[in-house]
Amino acid sequence: MNSHALTPLMHPGSIAVLGASPRPNTLGNNAVANLLRFGYGGSIFPVHPTASEVAGLKAYANLASLPKAPDCAVIALSYDKVLPALIDAAAKGVRSAVVFASGFAETDDAGKALQNELQAACLRTGMVICGPNCLGLVNVTKRISLYSSSVPEGLRAGGLAVVSHSGSGCIALSTLGRFGMSYLVSAGNAAVVDMAEYLEFLAEDEATRVAALFMEQMRDPARFAQAMAAMHRAGKPVIVLKVGRSTKGAAASAAHTGSLAGSAEAYADFFRRTGAIAVDDLDEMAESIALMLAVRKLPRGDGLGMISVSGGETAMLCDVADRTGVKLPDPVDETKARLRSALPGFGTASNPLDATGNAVYDVSVYGACMEALASDPGISLVAVAQDCSPGLSKLGSENYRRIADKVAAVAARLDKPVVFFNPTAGAVHPHVIEPFADTEVAVLQGTRGSLLAIRRLFEYAKARQKAPPLTPPEAVADQAWRARLQSGSPFTEREAKQFLSACGVPVTRETLARSETEAVAAATKLGYPVVMKIESADIQHKTEVGGVKVGLANAEAVAEAYRAILASVKDKAPKASITGVVVQEMVAGGIEMIVGVTQCPPFGMGIVTGTGGILVELVKDASLRLAPLDHESALELIASTRASTLLAGFRGRPPADVDALAILLVTLSSVAVTYGDLLEAIDLNPVAVLPSGGGVRVLDALVIPKKPSH
Repeated sequence: MNSHALTPLMHPGSIAVLGASPRPNTLGNNAVANLLRFGYGGSIFPVHPTASEVAGLKAYANLASLPKAPDCAVIALSYDKVLPALIDAAAKGVRSAVVFASGFAETDDAGKALQNELQAACLRTGMVICGPNCLGLVNVTKRISLYSSSVPEGLRAGGLAVVSHSGSGCIALSTLGRFGMSYLVSAGNAAVVDMAEYLEFLAEDEATRVAALFMEQMRDPARFAQAMAAMHRAGKPVIVLKVGRSTKGAAASAAHTGSLAGSAEAYADFFRRTGAIAVDDLDEMAESIALMLAVRKLPRGDGLGMISVSGGETAMLCDVADRTGVKLPDPVDETKARLRSALPGFGTASNPLDATGNAVYDVSVYGACMEALASDPGISLVAVAQDCSPGLSKLGSENYRRIADKVAAVAARLDKPVVFFNPTAGAVHPHVIEPFADTEVAVLQGTRGSLLAIRRLFEYAKARQKAPPLTPPEAVADQAWRARLQSGSPFTEREAKQFLSACGVPVTRETLARSETEAVAAATKLGYPVVMKIESADIQHKTEVGGVKVGLANAEAVAEAYRAILASVKDKAPKASITGVVVQEMVAGGIEMIVGVTQCPPFGMGIVTGTGGILVELVKDASLRLAPLDHESALELIASTRASTLLAGFRGRPPADVDALAILLVTLSSVAVTYGDLLEAIDLNPVAVLPSGGGVRVLDALVIPKKPSH
């Protein structure tokens, strides 16, 4: 048996039910009835102050009167009685509990305070609890129901463990009837035991092959990453549906990066790094679960071969594959020759493949086509798209059953995974899919959901085969700059560039001028043409107040620009404190990018890049990865932007210095790690990426320190 600390909760040998009631349709009565109905074989101790029995079992007046300390206490009491009950249970020697009651941190400040007390009590006593504000849990394998709702009819044992912050998430997945389950856990507020701890238990659990998480909140990313590593070592995929990702994760600030980077991107990168299979809704989750439960042989590439018996559906498959990012490689010549020899004369050797209506009646054609596709070096998985909805006629179901028989027989001989899916979602004909019972052929529903599940399988397999990225060494913090950031005072652009330059970021040469004469002297020394900008810690977007002039080619233009900048700023921002005007070298010929750092709670700092310049928020081309980055992940970040097409050389333009941009991203990542506790955001916009070999230059910089906490 799993000897994990959660064993008393997940596999208790004896159970006390506090709040057990002889009255039917009450929480306590349901809890006892579920245990009996589900076939629990251990000792059950109903606790009720006056009843002599509950559901035919002897009842006890209190915990102290129990003949022994149970492993687990099911607490079916109101929220105000939970904490005293937990303290009594710990005194009796109870090691775990399930708390159904609402009224804790999900409600108000008083509820949060009560949950804090509950957590403190568990920390003192070592007790582990499921909940509060939950439905409880079911150990399906061992027939243990610590559940307040009705256990779904026909819930059968199998390899899927579901852990959900939402009770409705548990109900949705457990009532599909598609999957055998090892555990069903409604974690609720997860005040003491959260998803990371459940995953650590499941990694050691022999009955569990796949875990599905319905997640509302990530509280401890580091612990979750450790638990994911344990699941990977055990060879167990984890599928995650994180809800609430549409809200912005970055703090509201003046930095463009704060508005470009959302929590969805941060979660996506975190799940990518930890190897979790992230899905977007319950339908997609169901198809990924079905696929991961069935597959034993991970694909060794990302090319999909598809076969159907309909030309029209084949065209539709192409469309959906394109929208879902699934690659359909063109078969090599040898594969095409094999397909042509198997197909009737009017058939076309292609991918996806229309095996023609002949294959419905001569399934040897179907088998030969499958084997030909599977032999292709560019194809890593073969998918069979076959209509098999429950409304098929008896003749139709028999015809398609023959195809299924052939698919199952061929799949058993192949060294590549095989998927059989109904192009429409909803249900499948049980007679048609019967040959796939207890095989490695996954039966999926719906074209889009099936292809997304396949794409995610490809990504999961690639991540499993790839070595984890190296973590760049952390830079040594400069104490003077730490002190400056700790002050919380706003940075001018020039000061921001001084800070970044000290960290190894390539910035423009520039000089502060406090008069026309100083401005002309600075421009002459830098060399024409130059750029001039207002310097004020109170002005973050200088173009909006007329505080920027570019392309100044001589002394007269510099003197005139100096006067014009001051006049415009005093008119449009009369309260701004002005230090002077910065004269800056002008960098021309590069592609303008934005590069930034932003807070991504609960993960720390994120690195953003994308199309830069004045249209950055209009174009909204930006991608995010969490810090730290290494060079490879920086290149992947750049490649994920639309701007990467420009950087590669577009319509005759020379390729830009992408390698230098990646080095800048890695350097900024190091800054984020080193000073992240003191930074709200860094915004470098624009960054000029010069032609290959020319490097990069930060043209404008905004550094926003965190406000000091008092």
